[in-house]
Amino acid sequence: MNAMSPHARRWLAVARLEVLHLLHDRAALSLILAVPAVQILLFGYAVRWDPRHVPIAIAREEAAPEGALRRALAETGYFDVSGDGLPPGEAARAVAEHRALIGIELPPPLADPVDAPEPAGPYVLIDASDPAAVRPAALALEAAMWRHATTATHGYRIPPVRVEWLYNPQGRSSWAVVPSLAGVVVMISTLLLGALTLVRERERGTWEGLVATPISGIDALVGKLSPYVLIGIAQAGVVLGLAHLLFDLPFRGPLSALLFAAALLGVAHLVTGFAISALARTQVQAIQGAVFFYLPSMLLSGFIFPFSGMPSWAQHVGEALPLTHFVRAARAVTLRADGWSFVTPELVPIGIYALLLGALAVLGYRRWLE
Repeated sequence: MNAMSPHARRWLAVARLEVLHLLHDRAALSLILAVPAVQILLFGYAVRWDPRHVPIAIAREEAAPEGALRRALAETGYFDVSGDGLPPGEAARAVAEHRALIGIELPPPLADPVDAPEPAGPYVLIDASDPAAVRPAALALEAAMWRHATTATHGYRIPPVRVEWLYNPQGRSSWAVVPSLAGVVVMISTLLLGALTLVRERERGTWEGLVATPISGIDALVGKLSPYVLIGIAQAGVVLGLAHLLFDLPFRGPLSALLFAAALLGVAHLVTGFAISALARTQVQAIQGAVFFYLPSMLLSGFIFPFSGMPSWAQHVGEALPLTHFVRAARAVTLRADGWSFVTPELVPIGIYALLLGALAVLGYRRWLE
């Protein structure tokens, strides 16, 4: 009665064979173990929901590093003061020029706060292009401003605080996520397509025919990957178009700059996938290598979690990833009406990354040709 059925014996035999194959495939086994380990480390030490080091600019007659406002800001633990004692209007300009996420315009102090008919209050400007990165800090700022106003008036009438949310006044999370989602879609699709290109040919047996042709590594790289760049641009266009129709996502800046950024992002991840494909021996290894790359990219780029909330080492890693720069460019073009003057500096790191990984991909391709 306790004897094992023939079906169970066959299942166990096949399972034993599969385990032996997996144990002999050290590359695949390493990636299987490395992916969850990396995710645990990133979620435990790198990603945080609360922002940190939020840059804030203060325009007032003179800086007061030891004043009530600066003490209140320090108590929140959210802010880094990028400028204090700025001329009138300079805090608002700092927000418009990406030098601060929050700007405070403080009016000059009243000579006689009792006789003034309507005391002027602070004017707070908040960059809401990424609500998740600024909302907790803004709430803490509101409480800090209230404490500051109470202390500064010494029991007199508390002046009203005027708050203006810029670029995304309703704080719609879809407006912050969807432009970046276009980059995520391009990254995943082009990375997987590039990763499967070379290894698929070897498994299908078409590799020998390719080796026999008088083709250079650069020619093969450009010829194989250029159609996928067009696919990436089309995917980004579809995502942005649907976002405009379904969520009323605005396009305040030049769409050409955003599509060019999507094309360069596709190139960067295609050559990354091609480099993975040149190093992998099977399609399973290529897919695992692609997953090992794009999961940290999603976590450290500011797409899901506030970039300012990450520790400095995680921000340095994120700055090296192409998706980080696309996320900034996409939000700036769609919500802030920024153009090529802002997008171009974000394209430079993506281009450098594409050149470096392209060189690695060509070297890997030549290694297989030899």
